[in-house]
Amino acid sequence: MLRNPSVQIQQVANILTESFLDDPSFSFVFGENSYQVSALNAFFEIFVTDAMQRGEIMIAPDEQGACIWYPAEVEIFNEQFEDTVGKIIYAISEIAGKESGKRFEQLIEKVGQNEPTQKHCEVFFIGLKPSARRKGIGKSLLKPVLDYADTNQVGCYLVSSNPRNISFYERHGFQKYCPIEISNSYSMTGMWRNFVN
Repeated sequence: MLRNPSVQIQQVANILTESFLDDPSFSFVFGENSYQVSALNAFFEIFVTDAMQRGEIMIAPDEQGACIWYPAEVEIFNEQFEDTVGKIIYAISEIAGKESGKRFEQLIEKVGQNEPTQKHCEVFFIGLKPSARRKGIGKSLLKPVLDYADTNQVGCYLVSSNPRNISFYERHGFQKYCPIEISNSYSMTGMWRNFVN
């Protein structure tokens, strides 16, 4: 497992773009937009830049997947995050059109409204390339976060954007915390894990 602050932003953005191309959250944001790959890459470049300053980034061997998470001492939804979101909305709107920008803004607002108030660490993105799925790589990316939560005796939170991933998170101690209705046709699921002594 590579945990290296000098890891290249573009490298991580490329891994996550490939990992999330088939994710329902981005299908909601982009629809059938032909600029989806470019917009998704720009989205992750901006996000990875924030995570390099305030969070933790892990890359699976052979760049098969990546995880971005924030320790409990980081206030995620602060002014810097607002600035990051503003840059993302601008980038998406420029590349994929204003409708996609508006849908992303709607999605991130709903996610932020459901953020737990108690102290916790948070998995913001964990993604595997399609060829790397169901091989135990997701577990290896999640383990350092859960170890951190247990060592520091804090809860861990994440939002599952894809219903098919819920059973994976449940196997690692997460429980459904709240439904997050993004639109009439798409919902995400907030998931919480208590620390283990």
